[in-house]
Amino acid sequence: MVSEIAIHLEGGGQTSETLAPFRRGMSAFLKPVVDEARRRRIRWRVIPCGGRRAAFDSFCDALANEPEVFNVLLVDAEEVVTQSPWGHLKSRVGDQWDKPEWATDDQCHLMIVMMETWFLADPDSVKEFFKLKKGFDADALPVLPPPPAPPKLPTALEAMSKERVNEALRKATKDTKDGQYEKIRHGVKLLAAVKPERVREQCPSCDRLFKTLGKAIGTTL
Repeated sequence: MVSEIAIHLEGGGQTSETLAPFRRGMSAFLKPVVDEARRRRIRWRVIPCGGRRAAFDSFCDALANEPEVFNVLLVDAEEVVTQSPWGHLKSRVGDQWDKPEWATDDQCHLMIVMMETWFLADPDSVKEFFKLKKGFDADALPVLPPPPAPPKLPTALEAMSKERVNEALRKATKDTKDGQYEKIRHGVKLLAAVKPERVREQCPSCDRLFKTLGKAIGTTL
């Protein structure tokens, strides 16, 4: 069991006005872990870093300067994943990040293919969130097949491209009063609205994150 956890997270924009709400949104999504960590008096930090490279750099700096902390890197995969998280980040054009010397496999996690995929994993909560917004097209959200048991990578949802995920959200929201989905404007609130148990069913990468964090704090989640 660790005494402190820090998640170095891609997203949240570049200003304190957007980073702070994103921190709260991710903490709300991870509430089962946060509550258990606090019950065990384990310090908990979510560190939104804006860009993905900034998240990786923050993670690497923490490995060097805070070796006693269980530091976790959490970024979008951007593409369908067919190998280990570190392998994906090493081979992906635009990243090509080397696994830091002191990092373990359990410290690298991907939102596959992106954070918005998690929203599509719980369409009922997305519909509930937008139900009062005239013009929302619930039929634009994909109908998901039952997840395989046990979960395997990739599921139908995690095999969906970034373009298809974005297009589904755009089509569903383009005629609402708020306008089409935007990560900064809607993503924070949707993070807090979707049910993590539903996301874990459809996204094995999310389930892996919860299980890893549970193991780090000494429990099963």
